Order: sequence, then C-alpha cells, then structure tokens
Amino acid sequence: MPEDTEPQVEQGQKKKRKGLPDIVKIVVLPLVISLVVSLVVFFFLGSNNQPQQSQQAEAAAANPTQIKAVVIQSGTYQTFLLKGGRDVAVIDSLTLLVGSEPCRAAVAAKNDEVMDALMTIFLGKERYDLITPAGLDLLKKQIREAVNQVTGFTGENEKYGVLNVYIYIKAVSTVQ
Repeated sequence: MPEDTEPQVEQGQKKKRKGLPDIVKIVVLPLVISLVVSLVVFFFLGSNNQPQQSQQAEAAAANPTQIKAVVIQSGTYQTFLLKGGRDVAVIDSLTLLVGSEPCRAAVAAKNDEVMDALMTIFLGKERYDLITPAGLDLLKKQIREAVNQVTGFTGENEKYGVLNVYIYIKAVSTVQ
C-alpha cells in the first residue's frame, strides 16, 4: 500500500509544476507583448517632427540638379586650330551638364572666357588625340576642369559645377 501512495504524490507534484507554466503563459506573456507593442507605438508615433521635410531637404542637398548648358549650338561648326597650326577640329556641338543654375548662368556670362579656355585646350592637342577613345575622355576631362576653373566651381563647390561634357567632333582636317 505504501507503494500506491507514492504515485499519487508524484502526480500531485506534476500537477503543481504544470500549473506554474500556465500562470506564466496567462500573465507574463500578455504583459511582455503589451510592453513591446507600447514601445513600438511610442517609437513610431512619439515624435512631433515632420521627417518628410527634412528628408526632402537632405535629398536636395545630396543630389544637385542637372541642367544642360549649351556652349556651341549644334550646326554652327566651330573650328579650333590644333597643335602645330596645320590641322583644325570642327566641333558640331558642345553641351555641358551642370549641377546648378548659377553654374549655367556663369557659363553663359563668361562665354568668351570659356571659348578661350577651349582654344587653349585644342592648341595642345594633335590629330590622333581627338580620334581615340582615351584621347576623347581626356579632352572631356580637361574641358570640365577648365570650365569649372573659369566659372569658379572648384573644390567643395565642384559638385555644383560641370558634371559631364558632351562633344560632337564633326571632322579633323588639314589646313593648307
């Protein structure tokens, strides 16, 4: 008979142990869930700031606008002497992609200085410099740097200056 009482005592202890996790499930779990939900709601709705305006201002500062500035209009066929004075480059069009309206205005206002800088660049070039991809890339880089120098968009302001150069060379010819 003492053996019969032992299983009943063990079953009673198991019931007590089983009751403790039920209390945890009933009380603690909803308490933790409500705390987490409250923190999430406070995090998203707790501030009075208007994040859209600040994000738009940051985006405008990070991404300058892109405006085209035409230096040589398509179809005008501007000629530039090359190194040695025997060859000329015939430029059909030259367009600059600038990062701000003040830069576009400066390019228009200082057109004579820009054309002088272009002439100086072309006087340092030879025929083969204008017919290779590497030579054209170097020419575009030199034009971008020269125009930025003329317009004053250097250093930190360079992102508001000339961003890209689009040039169409119609021909390179020998002058007699």
